[in-house]
Amino acid sequence: MHNKHIHRVIVLAMILNVIATGVSSQENANFVQRALADSSFAWRSIASNKIRIYYEEDSFAERHRMMMLRSMITAVDEVLKILEASECDSVLNVFYVESREKMKRIVGRSYSGFSDWAANAIFMVLNPNWRSFEKHEFAHVVTMGVWGPPDITSRWMIEGIAIHCDGWCREYTVDEVAFHLLSNGQLPPLREFLDDFNSLGEIRAGFYAASLIGFIQRTHGAQALRDIWLNGVESFKDLLGADVNQIENSWKNYLKSNVRQDTKVDIDIINKLGCG
Repeated sequence: MHNKHIHRVIVLAMILNVIATGVSSQENANFVQRALADSSFAWRSIASNKIRIYYEEDSFAERHRMMMLRSMITAVDEVLKILEASECDSVLNVFYVESREKMKRIVGRSYSGFSDWAANAIFMVLNPNWRSFEKHEFAHVVTMGVWGPPDITSRWMIEGIAIHCDGWCREYTVDEVAFHLLSNGQLPPLREFLDDFNSLGEIRAGFYAASLIGFIQRTHGAQALRDIWLNGVESFKDLLGADVNQIENSWKNYLKSNVRQDTKVDIDIINKLGCG
């Protein structure tokens, strides 16, 4: 996720274009082949547990390659557990580059992260000043690649699930950021959010969605998330046994009971520098 700097794996516009056209990112461009064919990258790689990571020679990622491989293995295991999903049969290809400029040479935009879910591949910027978001990115592979496109009324979940799976923004938990926003009157009623989540901007919309999704996952399980993803928000009552207003009140009570009231969140830093 990112506003200017905030990380996100697939920008929402690209995802919605894929959903609307029915054309996979693999059909638009095979980014794995493009990356490997680009002679300006001196790729090296290591693999384990159906995961192959690629990194440039003499890069920050190369110097930490074993740590990054272990981190990716852990990220996959944790996301699969959170979403109660099965392990993918095909190899997950993971590319680390050191800058947004290098990312642009591969995917055409200067993102900090990108997921080609149709090709089971993810691309991340990693350098001493920016952390990579393995769980966030792999969550997109699971939801978009395994679950399939969301219902039109559930598009707010695309980034929300990924942020929930990552779990952190700087030193803050997802719920701490959401509680800060809620306590300062920066989040609208849930029904308004579901009807027009894009109007909130990426920070407020992303953490609102992620915290709510975390609450639903903890109280009703990942299957409920998948069902809402596929069937839309009008399925709340049937799937969760409560309407939108009741879910909102239960979520707010959960935050009040589980987040320290004196937690100070520097939202200006998050807006300016992102979660990296």
